[in-house]
Amino acid sequence: MEVLTRQIEKVKGMYESFNKGDIPSIISKMDKDCIWESMGQPDIPYAGIYHGPADVKSFFTKLTNHINFTEMEPEHFTEVDNLVTVTGHFKGTVLKNKKLVSSIWAMTFEFSNSGKVTHFRDIFDTLTVGRAFTK
Repeated sequence: MEVLTRQIEKVKGMYESFNKGDIPSIISKMDKDCIWESMGQPDIPYAGIYHGPADVKSFFTKLTNHINFTEMEPEHFTEVDNLVTVTGHFKGTVLKNKKLVSSIWAMTFEFSNSGKVTHFRDIFDTLTVGRAFTK
């Protein structure tokens, strides 16, 4: 009998880890060849495409060096095969200028058959967030 792994529980755990500041826990869920995409180049300092766990760790370093999140709330989770899609919202403060920023978002997590994240994509209001980084 085949047992299906529910990847949603892993993704929920990743949001819990983020909200606790436990980035190593998130990194441990990455495949060695994962691709991590965050939209908004060049206006958003942490935007870009990251390859592999070490590079994804640098994404989180950039992210936390630029925004203090007061809310990162996933609201809806959908899983089809090895793809989990999550929608939610965030609020935070840009550290360099103290501007408030918020957006709704959609994030996708694609998993390998071994249960590791192979591809992540973050979609949010890049115009609003990019403007928050201007002086």
